[in-house]
Amino acid sequence: MAPDAERPTHLLHRLTCYSHEREWTEVPDDDRLVQDLVPNDVGRRPAWYKAYDEDLARTLLPQELPAATAPATTVLTGTAEVTGARLDLAGLARLLFLSSGVTRRTERPDGGTMLFRAAGSAGARFPLELYVAVPRGVDGDVLAGDVAPGVHWYDPEAHALVTVGPPPSGDAPTLVVTGIPWRTGWRYRERGFRHVYWDAGTMLAQLLALADGAGVPAHLFTTFADREVAALVGADGVREFPVAIVALGPGAPGVHPTGDAL
Repeated sequence: MAPDAERPTHLLHRLTCYSHEREWTEVPDDDRLVQDLVPNDVGRRPAWYKAYDEDLARTLLPQELPAATAPATTVLTGTAEVTGARLDLAGLARLLFLSSGVTRRTERPDGGTMLFRAAGSAGARFPLELYVAVPRGVDGDVLAGDVAPGVHWYDPEAHALVTVGPPPSGDAPTLVVTGIPWRTGWRYRERGFRHVYWDAGTMLAQLLALADGAGVPAHLFTTFADREVAALVGADGVREFPVAIVALGPGAPGVHPTGDAL
């Protein structure tokens, strides 16, 4: 990069900034931005979440969630006294639902249904997907008995896991968070890329606090082999791409693909 060249991150920031000098729907005159996109076009509204074949193996998660064992204030301040615990199916269900599950529905003026998620910030667009990667032989972990080894997509409305790939190699069951920029781009244009990360930060903060409060070891990684993790969950790296991974236990995250995902 030339010394005087604008960094890509700075360029994205500049081109997607809002200004009091124009309406937020007005596009800066720059050929690197899509000029003819109509924001909030109901005819092109993105789906709320991904869809897979109904015939795929599915694990229904418990609806009754374990109660918190520590006050939220102590968890958030890092002073909670919680006994360490292994992750079981009910604990996994709690992590997924309270960070990504559908908690409320309402009817839109156009007659459709709007879904609200447990943690979201980008105009209820929720441009994220969650996957649970379970390696083979997770020693002593209840997940090894209740969730088959494999890569499972979290269905946020049915509160279920759908098997979409073979078991990864690695040590710890791992959550993979991916971003789908069109969900926020549909409303915010290229600025929607920012919202992917804002929503991810909101959701991950809640997920990590939930894990801390339950005594489940959770380790966040934002540096990883992007192509490898994308292949693990079947993301193409453009329409959907990995944003973060969270290992739920000791050892290396279970994110190394051993076969093709759907």
